[in-house]
Parts: sequence; structure tokens; C-alpha cells
Amino acid sequence: MLAALVRDMRFGVRQLVRQPGFATVAILSLASGIGLNTTLFSVVNAVLFRGGPIHTERLVEVYSGPNTDLPHLTVSYPDYLDMRRDAPAFSGLAAHGFVRGILTAGNQPVLVTGEAVTANYFDVLGVPIANGRAFAEAEMSTAGGDAIVVLSHTLWQERFGGRPVLGTAVTLSSRPYTVIGIAPDGFAGVIPGLVTDFWVPVTMVESLVFSGVQWRAEDEDASGSWLERRGIRWLFVKGRLAEGATVEEARTQLRTIAARLTSEYPVTNTDMQVAVLPSSGVRFHPMLDGYVQAASAGLFVAVGFVLLIACANVANLMLARGAARRRELAIRAAIGAGRGTLVRQMLAEGLVLAAAGGALGLLIAWWAGRALSGMGTDLLPVPVRFEFAIDPAVFGFALAVSLATALLFALLPALSASKPDLVPALRGVSDSDSRSRFGPRNMLVVGQLALSLVLLSCGALLARGLFVAQRADLGFDPGNVARLAFNLQMNGYDVARATAFRDRALDALRALPGVEAVSTASRLPLSPDISMSGIHVPGLHASPDDETMVDVVSAGPDYFQAVGVPIVSGRGFTVDDIEGRRRVAVINETMARTLWPKGNALGSRFHTDGPSSPPYEVIGIARDHKVRSVGEPPRPYLHLPAGPSRQLGLIVRTSQPAATQLAALTRTVLALEPNIVFTETVTADDIAAATMAPTRIGATIVGAFGLLALVLAAVGLYGVISYGVSRRTRELGVRMAIGASRAEVMRLVLSQGLRLALVGIVPGAIGAAAAGRLLESMLYGVSAADPIALGAAAGLLLLVAAAANLFPARAAARVDPLRALRSE
Repeated sequence: MLAALVRDMRFGVRQLVRQPGFATVAILSLASGIGLNTTLFSVVNAVLFRGGPIHTERLVEVYSGPNTDLPHLTVSYPDYLDMRRDAPAFSGLAAHGFVRGILTAGNQPVLVTGEAVTANYFDVLGVPIANGRAFAEAEMSTAGGDAIVVLSHTLWQERFGGRPVLGTAVTLSSRPYTVIGIAPDGFAGVIPGLVTDFWVPVTMVESLVFSGVQWRAEDEDASGSWLERRGIRWLFVKGRLAEGATVEEARTQLRTIAARLTSEYPVTNTDMQVAVLPSSGVRFHPMLDGYVQAASAGLFVAVGFVLLIACANVANLMLARGAARRRELAIRAAIGAGRGTLVRQMLAEGLVLAAAGGALGLLIAWWAGRALSGMGTDLLPVPVRFEFAIDPAVFGFALAVSLATALLFALLPALSASKPDLVPALRGVSDSDSRSRFGPRNMLVVGQLALSLVLLSCGALLARGLFVAQRADLGFDPGNVARLAFNLQMNGYDVARATAFRDRALDALRALPGVEAVSTASRLPLSPDISMSGIHVPGLHASPDDETMVDVVSAGPDYFQAVGVPIVSGRGFTVDDIEGRRRVAVINETMARTLWPKGNALGSRFHTDGPSSPPYEVIGIARDHKVRSVGEPPRPYLHLPAGPSRQLGLIVRTSQPAATQLAALTRTVLALEPNIVFTETVTADDIAAATMAPTRIGATIVGAFGLLALVLAAVGLYGVISYGVSRRTRELGVRMAIGASRAEVMRLVLSQGLRLALVGIVPGAIGAAAAGRLLESMLYGVSAADPIALGAAAGLLLLVAAAANLFPARAAARVDPLRALRSE
């Protein structure tokens, strides 16, 4: 059997060599579909599936949260110690939090991301230190006491050239740290793609800048360190189950501990929830994994459509080729070849095509993977790195897709061609499929066009939503606004020095030509770093626990002039407000209407930390503007005076486009402190564009897939109509001989192709409407059934279909009637 299959494949290769045009079109069609699918799988494999050096067997994730709606947040250090001590279901329980610092190595200081970890971190993860050692429990006793560090293998190679560094000091955020170990090559932290450059003891967290997930409860002791305060929850916790212990046992024990802590520490631990999940089921975070998986599934559907269209293309080509070989196959059947032999021969030829298309598709995926691996992201404030390599899993996927593709496009032609009607076939009488309105070739083209319309419509909807969003009124002018952010804690500044530096920086920026206004703020509108606060308004909220959550920003003097948001009533902040630490506030129009519906917001008072806390007074009402996203409805927004801080965000309005002024602005700040490393240098336009990035990326990718699918469908339509013309040469000659004009013949052929396109539009429109509803969250001010987007997609499909029909129609119009009548 195997020998026969090899013989058939050799024969198939010879057949394809004799027909290079057919082979080229078929292989390129398959390569596009297989290449796209393999590229996407390499991305999804790297993001969701590829393992690392962490041994996830018996490893679990431990979270805490303030309620059942948010159970997957972080844990405080005192709570972690209680869990580690009183949960025998674990052989080890480790904790870590993310930090950032400035590494001074060489001439240029660089911003690096690290983790503050407990001593058993590497042991619990099952990751051995490659050189040197890990941390010891004795080094976890005093906050800020042991300045020691483990470097990642990548940082060691890139910044220190792989030279011996054990026992030497490296400078992190103006403080020397002794290097005690080098992590193994390939280990870059616990979150895939999020690169960790170094690890320090958990006791050093306040010596660096915390950059992880944090939630705070009311705390009975707000003066202690993060290691002492139970109300500050900032640690991710991982545990390795003891031999024989189960996840359910660990969950039960930790919930018992949480209930006890609620009783013992009601101020900080009331209503605290604990969740325990197997690490094998968590890739990034439970609240994020579902979105990533849904996006991956959506992309797989899109590229799957492209692959189906490619398969339909090749199936159509093979059906036409099989019809042209009816006489050959009939002769083989007449001399004794069974149907199984003929099917095997046609499938073998399909396997040859699939193998060639798969090999070229794998090459496309390799090239695309290298290109994607070199691309960074500007959507996150920390570096993200994935390697999209052709590993055994990706190669196996490409092989499986190629084999499945061969069955998809070869089986129907094989079954059709392997059962010829011997007498008509031996006499050379043509088949009737080309004249059948619902023959298999025509139905394949209808399916191709329908799938193409779904992809084109999705791309058009996203593009239309993006177009509408880009012209939306943001409520402020972002064109000439820039933000420079940095944290002077990384440079060893205390709050007093940072405050003095802030004032010097503001004066230096104001002195620059073209600078119209300068201020400080914790964020710009539309930035992803959202901060919220509970507001209690006397007379509106009945109980002490009753409050309204609103978005909040800390802002300095001249903030509203710098951002370009007018004050519609009252005033903005002054220098006296900031320096005097007055409890004043500016709210937006929506917050005024929501919390003071009688129109008496100006001069009113509210509380941010419960009704017993000192109140804030509303001194101004600002015009509504977009806060989180371009497509959002108006939301309440609270502006509070910016207090002293080592973390600075400078807001600058210039008379010229901000993008052209960023270099001058950063140079001015660096002239005051050369060792600053900016965490953000961005324009307000860029921030607004980033909020639309998912829609922009989706429109680009899905639109590109749709255009590729349409090209493939057009090739299929061209092939069907061309084949039909070739089989109807005699009929067309007769029509022209009895008086039909060339224009009438062209209209006849064109109408056949356009009928197929119109038939394909019906199921395509239904599929597009269903797909549009899945995209509603990414559409700005556009309905999922937007007639402009759907009409444009259908119009483009009809236009391309007409173009694909034009060439066969012109060929039909040039038929010589005498030759056509003599041809049969």
C-alpha cells in the first residue's frame, strides 16, 4: 500500500510538472492559507502554550480580593506569612511583587524591571540558580536591610558582557546591590512575555519603585513598612502542594485562615476573599486570560476562513482538471483500474500539492515569526518580549494543517473524477457541471465569496468605527500637549529634593520658546493608568459605607490651561492651593449633575475616605471631556490638588505640534538631572491613538485577511468562469453564428459570474451581521449593522467579481464562430 502511494505521488509530481500554471496557482493558494494559520499558531503557541523552565506540576496560584467580584488580586505580606505558617497543604509558599529601578551600568542609565521576592521563590518555582546562589531566609528580616540581587541571564549578557560579576556591586536606583547569583538562561520571570531583569529580597520593595498590582484596605497602622502593614496588598503568591495534597484541600485551608484573619483584624481583613487556582490553568492572570483566548480564537476563525477559501480554490482547480482528464480516467477504468485506485491517485496528487504548499507556508511563517519577534509594543509601560519560533509544536501544527488541507480540497474532486461515465467520457463528450447552476464548482465559489464578505465586512466595520472615533470630540485639544513622566525615587531623591526639582523643571520648561503652559498631573486624559476614589456626599449618601466611585486625577496649577479643558464655573488650582495643601477640588460637568442634581455643586463639600474624614470643597467645574476611551459616554471626573511626590508627570502645552517638541523638552529636564530615565515621553495625540489601538489593529489584520480572501475568491471565480467558457466554446460559436453580437456574449458570461457573486452575498451578509455583533465593544459610534460599512464591503466584492469575470468574458467575445463549430 505504501509503495503504491509513493508511486502515485511520483506520478502526481510528473503531472504537476507538465502543468506548471495549475501547480503554481494551487501551491500559492495553499501556501497563503497554511502560512497564515501557521504564523498565527506560532504566535498563540508563544503567548498561550509554550512552557518555560518553571515546573507547574503541583504549583498553584493564590489570590485575595475585597469581594467575590474581585477575588483575583494580591496579598499583603503579613497575610502571606500567616498562610505560609498555617497551611500544611503546601510544601512551600512563595511571594513576589514587581518593581522598577534605574540600572547604572556603562555610560547610559537604563530602566529595568524586576521582582521583590521571598527567599524560597526560586525553590518553589523549581528554577535552580545557574551561577551563585539564591536568597536566604536570614536576608528577609529587615526592611531595606540586605541590598543583594540576582540578575537575569539576559541582563548579565547584554549589560555586563557575561563577565564575572558575582560578589561585585551594581547600582540600582542610586544604591549599590551585591550580585549573589545569575538566573538560568531562558528564565525571565513568571509572566510570559513580561521580561524580569533582576530579583531582590522582598524587604527591598520600598527602596525601588513598585509597579505591580496593589489594592489597599483601611489600615490600623499607616506608619509601618509594607512588610508590616496588613492593609497594603501587593504580592502575588504561588504555592507548591505537598505530596498527596489537593487543590481543594489547599483552598479549604486558606479560606479557614482568611476567616480567622477577618475575625482577628476586622479593620483590614473584613470580607477578604481567597482564591486558589492550578498554575497550569493560568497563563497571565485569571482576569486577563479570557480576553487573550477570545482574541486568539477570533483570529483563528479569520485565518481559518482564508484557509477554507484557499482549499475551495484548489478543489475547484482540481475539479476542472479532473473534468479535463475524464477521458484518461475512463481509459484507466476501462482497462481494470478500480475506483479506489483512481481515488488514491487523485489524493496522492493532492498530497503533493499540500506538501509543497505546506513547505512554502512554513517558510512564510518562519519569516513572519522573525519579523514579529523583532517588533516591540508601545501599548504597555513595561517591555514585553515573545519569540515566535518554529519549534516542534509549530512544525507539527503545519504538518497537521497540510494533511487536513489535502483531504479538504482533494477528496471531493477525487470522488467526482474517479467515477466517470465511461461511454460519454471515452467519446469525449463534456460534462454538464459547467452549465449547472448549482454544480459543485459553482457552490464552492459561492462559499468562497460568502466567507470573503464576512471578513471584508468585519474589517470595514472596524475601519468605519476607527474613522468615526478619530473625528470624535474629545472635549480638549490634544494636538500640542506632551507628558514627561519619571520617578525621582529611582535617583535617590527624597520628597523635599523631588519637590524642589519639580519647581526647577517647571520654570525651565516655561522659559522655552513656544511653551504656552506647564503643569503637573498624575495622568493625561485617555491614559491607561486609571485611578478611582469613593465619594461620599452629605445628604446624598445615607450611610457611612454608601459612596459613588469616580475616576480621579491629581493636578497642579495651570493644569486646565495645559490640557486645554476650560473651566465653565469657578476656578482651577493655584500655587497657594498646592503649597498650602488645601482640600479643594475641581469636578467635571457630569460629576456635578450626578452628585448635585439640584445644580448646587460649586461650594459644596464631599469626603473621599468616609464621612469622618476631612472634606473637600468644590471650587470649580470643568467642561466634560473623554476620560478613559474615545467612545465612552460622559463619566464623572474628579481633580484633586497634586501633593508632594517623587513621581512626577509634567504636562506641557506648546504652540507647535508636541511630537516635534519632545526632544527639546526632554533635553531641558535632563540638563537639570542627567541620570533621569523617563518612564513616559508621549503626546496626548499618541495616548488618544493608543486607546483605539485594538480597533486599529483589528481593522488592519482583519481587513488584510479579507482582501487576501477576496483575491483568492476572485481567482476561484475567474477559474470557474474561464473553465465554463472553455467548455461552452461550441455553444458560444453557435450563438454568434446565428446573430449574437460580441457584446451580448460578454453580457452572458458576465451575468453568470455576477449571479454567483450575488448568491454569495446573501449568506455572507448573514454571517457578517452575526460577526459584527461580536465586535460591538470595539466599534465607536457605529452599529454592528452599519449600512455604509456593509455596503462598501459588498460593493468591493461585486467590483472584484466583475473584474474577475471580465477576462473570461472578453475571451468568449473573441471566439471565432467557424473554428468553434469545427472544434467538436
